[in-house]
Amino acid sequence: MVPGKQQLVRLTDYWDAPLHIRLRRLRWVAPVAVLILAALHQAGLHLIVDALSESWHQEAELLIYGFTGSIVAWIGLSRIATSIAAHAEAEKQTLLAYAELESNHQKLLTLNEIGRQLGAANDEQTVLELAARAPHHLTGAQASTVVTFADDKDRLKLDMAWGLSDAYLQAFRARLATGISANRCRECSVLKTVATSDCPLFEGLHEKARADGIGGLICLPMVYEQERVGLISAYFPSVDGPPEDQIHLLNILSGVIASMLESLRARTRQTDALYALDQVLQTGDTGVPIMRDFEDQVLFITTAGWEAQVGGLFLFDQETQTWACRARQGLGDNLTDPRFSLALELATQAHATGSAVISPDLAKEAGYDFLSAVAAPLIAEGQTLGAIFLGAKRKRAFDSRHVELLNTMAHQIALAIRNAQLYVQLDQLAVLKERYRLSREIHDGLAQTLALLNMQTERLENLIQAGKNEAAAREVDEMRHSIQSAYLEAREAIEGLRQELDRPDQMASRLAEYSAQFSQKTGIQTHLTIDPEGLLVEPSVALQLFRIVQESMANVRKHARANRVEVSLKATESELELSITDNGRGFPDAMQPDLAAQRHFGMTTMRERARNLGGALTVATGVNQGTRITVAVPLSDNKRVVV
Repeated sequence: MVPGKQQLVRLTDYWDAPLHIRLRRLRWVAPVAVLILAALHQAGLHLIVDALSESWHQEAELLIYGFTGSIVAWIGLSRIATSIAAHAEAEKQTLLAYAELESNHQKLLTLNEIGRQLGAANDEQTVLELAARAPHHLTGAQASTVVTFADDKDRLKLDMAWGLSDAYLQAFRARLATGISANRCRECSVLKTVATSDCPLFEGLHEKARADGIGGLICLPMVYEQERVGLISAYFPSVDGPPEDQIHLLNILSGVIASMLESLRARTRQTDALYALDQVLQTGDTGVPIMRDFEDQVLFITTAGWEAQVGGLFLFDQETQTWACRARQGLGDNLTDPRFSLALELATQAHATGSAVISPDLAKEAGYDFLSAVAAPLIAEGQTLGAIFLGAKRKRAFDSRHVELLNTMAHQIALAIRNAQLYVQLDQLAVLKERYRLSREIHDGLAQTLALLNMQTERLENLIQAGKNEAAAREVDEMRHSIQSAYLEAREAIEGLRQELDRPDQMASRLAEYSAQFSQKTGIQTHLTIDPEGLLVEPSVALQLFRIVQESMANVRKHARANRVEVSLKATESELELSITDNGRGFPDAMQPDLAAQRHFGMTTMRERARNLGGALTVATGVNQGTRITVAVPLSDNKRVVV
């Protein structure tokens, strides 16, 4: 580069640099420049003064010094003002950066707290609540929904709603009832849209969205094992939504939530399989009409509970030292099939070791159409009867965490095989389930109240010993309220066990009687609607729905602080819908460590009852918006409703 161009580049770099950089570069030039300018000023002054007569010397010097001094002062003040402005701008940028850093820090703390609560969650309801609240806490979303893809049909299913108005929620549920294709949401790559778009979550709801002040939404995919299983949809007043960094936090969280939900639901399916196997153990009949014999029933229940696509039930004859495959699914039609060979190999290993044998990651080139497999020994009364084999089309469907549960399941199967003809009571499983539910209700309600009374008694004793009579009187009053609450819970449990619904025409009268008693005991106004009035419900369905009403009303009494409850039961040609709506405080906005201890045993029980009917339960709530529990049960031949 020639010298002239090099100087030009340096000069350009100099003027492109910030002011404080330029001033720093000129710190050695300024003194020299001042001396040179002062010398030139004095030389010019002498030239001008010498050219005038002596009588004008003083006036000329004053005039020149005044002019040049003003220029120097203006230049100096301009530089000072520029420096102050630059400093103020830098300080402003620093404060903005600090505020942004503080905001991000708070969001990370919130994310950490949500993650901690997710890690501690042991029921589906807790995870769904945290999932619905996360967009509000992390991005200030106006409302949110948790939508998953129904297993049995290609449609969307609403699991949880937060902050939506009742009008919008009703319209949204009606839209879902028409059957929104899940494939469109599975394959959607936009994941961000305005309220006026043709998005399936907004289609037909444009007016409702405008009325609620919703401008757009952002969908956060819930992905489990590289498959999208649902969406967390966050609604915002603005069409732009939150910044990308906040969306990134939610995307991280949605993956964790998907994993938690699938894990809990898998645990529920496995537990349900154990219950069903227990029923086989007692009755020899699972009520599955498509199964022809006992072994097929056992295999069907087990594969369904573990989401396995392949299975086999192998029994070992001690006398002949031979294996017999008593039931199979997806193992081929002959003994030379590689799938059958692997199943028999693992069954032999499980029989020899007396524990589950797991192959979590099978090679695709081995000729199997499944990627993970397990065989668990069938042991009853110290004797190994055989083994059950399961294969799944996903990797690591079985791992070391499942060994204990797999062995328990296999033990149940062995008992069922050994004792299938010994148990004849058809309803014992329902009794065990009801006992389990009742024990959870007592633990969640009455037991905690008694523990509180114990602590209050100790406090009362201390207050009396300290001579604090007024405080002791207040403590006695609180104990009286606790005792009354315990009494009401005990009465509710006793009355619930006494209720019988053995005729289709009893549902309406029992609901009316219970609603009147509830209003009388609690002072909460209760309004019951049954459509049509002469609704007849098959007794087994009616009993489960009635239990859901009891549990919901108990939650209203204990937690909602409501003064009005509306109970609605209506039937259409395809669905029976039960809803319980209160005008209380809704679920609390703050994330509380004891959140699960307040409601979730009851919520879990209600979800189980709805699931047993083949239906789905939806919880819709928000801060000071009340709570709506909705159970939608599809009607079939074994759920008769006369309209």
